[in-house]
Amino acid sequence: MNKESIYLFLIASAMIGVAISYSNLYLFHIMLFIFAIVQIYLLKKNDFKLKFNFLNDGNTLFLFFMLIWYSFTLLWVDDYVYGIKYIFYIFCGISIAFLIINYSIEVSKLNKLLNVLSMLLIVELIISLLETFTSFRMPISSYSSISSYFGKTPPEIYSYQSILLLSEFKPPTGFHWNTNDLAIKMVIALPFFLCSKKPYVKIIGLISIFTIIGMSASRAVFLGLILIFCLYLILIKKRVFTLLWIWIATITLFFTINQFRDSENPRINELANSIEALNLYIRGDLDVGGSIEWRRELVDNGIKAFYGSYGLGLGAGGSTANQEKIGPVAGRFTSMHNFWIEILVEGGLFFAVLMFFWYSNVVYRLLIISRSVKNEKLSYYSQSLLLSMLAFVPSAVAASSTIYLFPMWIMFGLSISTINLSRKKYQNSPLIKILNVYK
Repeated sequence: MNKESIYLFLIASAMIGVAISYSNLYLFHIMLFIFAIVQIYLLKKNDFKLKFNFLNDGNTLFLFFMLIWYSFTLLWVDDYVYGIKYIFYIFCGISIAFLIINYSIEVSKLNKLLNVLSMLLIVELIISLLETFTSFRMPISSYSSISSYFGKTPPEIYSYQSILLLSEFKPPTGFHWNTNDLAIKMVIALPFFLCSKKPYVKIIGLISIFTIIGMSASRAVFLGLILIFCLYLILIKKRVFTLLWIWIATITLFFTINQFRDSENPRINELANSIEALNLYIRGDLDVGGSIEWRRELVDNGIKAFYGSYGLGLGAGGSTANQEKIGPVAGRFTSMHNFWIEILVEGGLFFAVLMFFWYSNVVYRLLIISRSVKNEKLSYYSQSLLLSMLAFVPSAVAASSTIYLFPMWIMFGLSISTINLSRKKYQNSPLIKILNVYK
């Protein structure tokens, strides 16, 4: 295998994630370890001369700083085991992003990478649809009867997470262990179908992903799905009366869904109550034992601990360690279940503000590129990734934590690569002059 094939295989193994694994050991971990050994050997042959060409922009540099900052927080964490584990999660995620950025130095290579990821995504879509409409299950699925043979421990209680799980219906998990992780991956992938100029790709992709997200019954991801369609019409299509159309369509959708709140079908019932659940969350009128209640309790406990740290943060893995001291919420939950609050509670106010500006900067650059770049591929990638990054904001709340969600890091790597390629391809264009102001 040549160097290019190794990069593609590594990134592909990250896309596959837990689908090929035993216990907590993934195929990606093995491949990354072998890759690291080879790189150390090559470094030795090069007289230990390091090249940091991939750290030539602020967006990539921030990811490197993230690893440094969380490593620094080990000085005050309460539990070193959780801290080191959390840093390992970040290291793996950043490695994925760096591999993508380092590989995608040309548009042709980025095209090849997206083709590989697209093929794997299609396979996962087929598997997820089979899990939705048949009794088929991936061996590593949390609903698989043979998951224990792969070192997995099926959770004993699911009733806290979804009304669907009170019935015989079991939502799809795809390449993931958890259905919420699959739903977030689907909402990240959705814009690539939505922005496609091929009608059959758009229609088949949208129907498939909408079905999978609907069957996952994830409130946060469902709201992210609505956000994608709204932003697509506003930012990408820019049609006359777009805002009016969105409001009419959204209100009609909400009103229609609301009529099925008392449906006896648990799948329809869960989706119909998504709007009501959001209302309850805002008002604080929460059902005892409901998922919104224990999620809010987890956030409240984290915020209290954050105040106690005087804004410095609890450090890597600190939110889980803190919750274990207090006691699991609802008898089993210790993870924050809100990625953005998790960043604040563990990374501290300084890092949270820094990440907010970094994330906003990436989104802003993608927006400018999507409106200005003439290259058809880069335009497509920037439009899709812009919507993915924006939809990820509400959707990230669905998972227990996205710090180890590989699709998030793949999204980060693709976004930075697209920005870098736009800058490289159009060095003298007005677009780059604008971007350089924010470099």
